[in-house]
Amino acid sequence: MSKATRSCFEDLANELLLEIFDYLDWINLFSAFYGLTKRINHLVTCINTLSIYSNYLINQSNIVYLCFQEFPLTEFKQIQHFKLLYDNPYDESLNIAKYFSSFRTLISLHIDANVIEDGNCTNEFLEIIFHQNCPFLQRLYLHGNVFDQDLKSIQGVCTFHFPSLLHIHVTKLPFRVAIQLLDQCSRLHSFSAMLYDYPTEENVTALASQMPESIRVGLPTLTNLSLGEKNRFHKESTSTFLEFLLPRCPNLRTFHFDIHCNDNGDCEKILHPDWWKYALRSNSHLAHIDFRLSWWTRHIIHNGYEKIQRFRESPFFNQLNTTMTHTFNSEFMRSMDYELFIKN
Repeated sequence: MSKATRSCFEDLANELLLEIFDYLDWINLFSAFYGLTKRINHLVTCINTLSIYSNYLINQSNIVYLCFQEFPLTEFKQIQHFKLLYDNPYDESLNIAKYFSSFRTLISLHIDANVIEDGNCTNEFLEIIFHQNCPFLQRLYLHGNVFDQDLKSIQGVCTFHFPSLLHIHVTKLPFRVAIQLLDQCSRLHSFSAMLYDYPTEENVTALASQMPESIRVGLPTLTNLSLGEKNRFHKESTSTFLEFLLPRCPNLRTFHFDIHCNDNGDCEKILHPDWWKYALRSNSHLAHIDFRLSWWTRHIIHNGYEKIQRFRESPFFNQLNTTMTHTFNSEFMRSMDYELFIKN
């Protein structure tokens, strides 16, 4: 090839460079391109997709740590898709979440955080995320063991603004934050979270009186719902909420439910197929269910096999063409654990 026809990287069109940059994680992007020319610097901060992996942030004495300190995250004004994989001990100096307020153009936010050493990270992430103004955010995914912990506290009411949110999948959420999301995000198509800190009301009418008007009227756009509760030592609280919520989701097509509870006589609703027939009476479009009913008891009179057989013989679940499997574990003279899986 002659010199006259030879081209270099900087001759590529802006659109092509941006396409290349979208495939790179932050450290490769920064170390390879930032600082070459003013044009490249500008294009680097104009990318639509930014991925950050905390594995690069382990050693504060290496050059990667120094790069992070110099990386102009606040200059990214056009980020639409942000992905953070965080699996190191929590370090405030490397807290990327505090930069989220700069990403006003976000369409999707995906965080997978696994921090074993310090549970403070849970509050840090959620406090920041649920106080953001992201008018274009459509997808919010918060996974990992960080979000599997109960929050120590969230001060005051969350002040997030996600009017365009369509899909939210969070490992675990306080009940009141979940209600705020269902209330404010009127276009939600899918909602997934294990909830805790339910209200104490056992009466559906009393619970409904506390719900925002937008939820009482109905959630017609919600088609995919995944809920659960891990409450091994206390009375289950989900059934009252489901009796209120499910009739207000008339277009529900997929429903996942996962519960771990103590069967001391208080779980009779959740563990009876006739109650499910009643709770799902308004969901005529329901096509797919996936249940995991897990309970334990110390009382031999609460025979788990009888409950499992009731589900197997239920006309309601049979007409949904479900398959059922179960497991059983016993600690002699201590407790019996049952798990029933129902899906179609």
